[in-house]
Amino acid sequence: MAQKKGFIQSFFDFSFSSFVAVKIAGVLYAINIVGAGLFAFSVIISRFFQGFFYGIGALIVFPLLYLMYIVFIRLSLEAMVVLFRIAENTARTAENTKYLKNEKLLK
Repeated sequence: MAQKKGFIQSFFDFSFSSFVAVKIAGVLYAINIVGAGLFAFSVIISRFFQGFFYGIGALIVFPLLYLMYIVFIRLSLEAMVVLFRIAENTARTAENTKYLKNEKLLK
């Protein structure tokens, strides 16, 4: 089985034998949380400058939209990580069963 590579080695692996996406999923999630939070906050503040009732409406709507967006991003990143882990585990299984082919146990 191949050794685990570091981030930089994985990033410049032109054979794509190791995946970078699994290693940066947490960073992408954090960036999305902060970015969406800043966006929602700025929209709420700007709506208060348009009028009090616009601000109250934004104060009700945008936290819900923020939560829905973060849930969507989380589910998307989890699905991506699961797919990459399935690929890694399938490659590991194929590597571990090579000897069965050589022994004529698996046809």
